[in-house]
Amino acid sequence: MLATLCVGCMAGAMSVAQAQPHSKDPDEVTLRGDMSNGDRVFLRSAGGLVVRDREIGKLGQRRFQKPALRQWAASLEKRSDTLYRAMTDYAERHKTNLPLDMSEASRRMVDRVAESKGTEFDRDMVRTIRALLEEQVRVFSDSAESAEHRDVGALARRAADDRRALLQALDKASPRR
Repeated sequence: MLATLCVGCMAGAMSVAQAQPHSKDPDEVTLRGDMSNGDRVFLRSAGGLVVRDREIGKLGQRRFQKPALRQWAASLEKRSDTLYRAMTDYAERHKTNLPLDMSEASRRMVDRVAESKGTEFDRDMVRTIRALLEEQVRVFSDSAESAEHRDVGALARRAADDRRALLQALDKASPRR
């Protein structure tokens, strides 16, 4: 009797688990997609970084003191949004999802810089953004070389080139001292 009850409970739990379409675990279709695990991991990681950049752009537009930096921040937001849409389109065609928000670690980092005021904010934010973009150029360039699917490699190259151009524009808006 107890064994029958346990089997019945397990079957009920399994059917409830299968009926949850919004689970964070990938379903069979996602796992059968034609994208390699490495490419999928790259897209998900890069997606989170690009979302973070978009949020940094919004913050910079509100808080930068220098007009050239506010314009640069608007460009960062716009370019990050465009890149994110391209990544999302590709990911959806290949049955994977990108994060909709930045990671908790990124959120804490942005919040920490946002505590600064005035010209101190400009200095801290520019230093932080420069380091983040330099790291992204390295990661995206490496990913372009190691991508298994040529379209993922092309997206990674595009992202690296875009971040390089943003770095150059940042150097013009706020030269290193």
